[in-house]
Amino acid sequence: MILTKDMYVPALRWRQGEYQALARLAAAAKDRTVPYITIPEVEFDFELWQPKKTVQEHVHPFAARFNAKWGQRPAWVGVHPSISGEPMGDGRDIFTYVFEALRAFQANAIPAVPLDASPPMVASVGAIVATNGLGAAIAVRLEDLMKPDARMRIEAGAASLRLSLDEVDLVIDLGAPNFEPYDAFAGALIAAMRRLGDLHAFRNLVVIGTAIPETFKDVAKGADQLPRHDWLFYQVLLSKIPAGMRQPNFGDYTIVHPEFKALDMRMIKAAGKLVYTTPAAWEVRKGGAFNDNRAQMHGHCASIVASGKFNGAGYSSGDDYIAKCAVHKEGPSNQTRWKEVAINHHITHVLGDLATRGAAP
Repeated sequence: MILTKDMYVPALRWRQGEYQALARLAAAAKDRTVPYITIPEVEFDFELWQPKKTVQEHVHPFAARFNAKWGQRPAWVGVHPSISGEPMGDGRDIFTYVFEALRAFQANAIPAVPLDASPPMVASVGAIVATNGLGAAIAVRLEDLMKPDARMRIEAGAASLRLSLDEVDLVIDLGAPNFEPYDAFAGALIAAMRRLGDLHAFRNLVVIGTAIPETFKDVAKGADQLPRHDWLFYQVLLSKIPAGMRQPNFGDYTIVHPEFKALDMRMIKAAGKLVYTTPAAWEVRKGGAFNDNRAQMHGHCASIVASGKFNGAGYSSGDDYIAKCAVHKEGPSNQTRWKEVAINHHITHVLGDLATRGAAP
């Protein structure tokens, strides 16, 4: 699977808002989207002060749901560090369990491992790639990329999986850095990438990052904007990459911070909000506690529709829901649905950004 210049890599935790956002993409959007999926941590029950599910209960539905929501389209699949070493009910590790189940659906799923993967994880993923023949992704954090031994460690990681570099998808995970000033950060990142040698040796090269805040508590109530520093930086990065050097594909964490943690909702009343992606910023409409006044979402949607930045009801499934909610043809639903709406629109918008820019990796 080779990414083309206009393909997009959204990094998603596999929760309902995320997989429903993928499932409801238009077919043409799905064709240009290759998600980097993480099987997330087990959610915590703050009332009982214990995990809501066992690892077995949490992970078991993944393969069937992946098939139902994404079918045989390509995707990378990794496991959150908090559960990656936990056994399933029958003693198998999560990667082995999940990929054997995915194989039954003939899924086009590629395992994704961190650069510092444990020996047991390397062994299980090595067996998977030997059987499936689809290669693997190696994810490198920014702090590891900046070290002088990055190339050596990546080559060692590939060798431990018994893969050549042209079977490896290199994913550079920037996390949530301070992108500004763009020029300086781009220069530092390009220098680090150049130390990796010929970037064309890898099957794919992807850069993922986010400018979404971990919490929206500092976002003003009413109408506010957050700059899309990740996307704005990416454009500067491509403009500064020297001729002949490989340009990475764009990826981001959509509208969810990668370190987002579920909070005790008995103690915190989450605000009703709508996050709407535009070319250079996220338009945010934020009110009071969602559960105290769900009807506020009608006003948030109406504000976006009237903002002059709305893409129209036909733009995506998310936009259709916003348009209907604005005129009370859809109800305010729940917060999971609004995450789905925002992500579905965001993915569609980024695909438009990439097509318009015509950036060629």
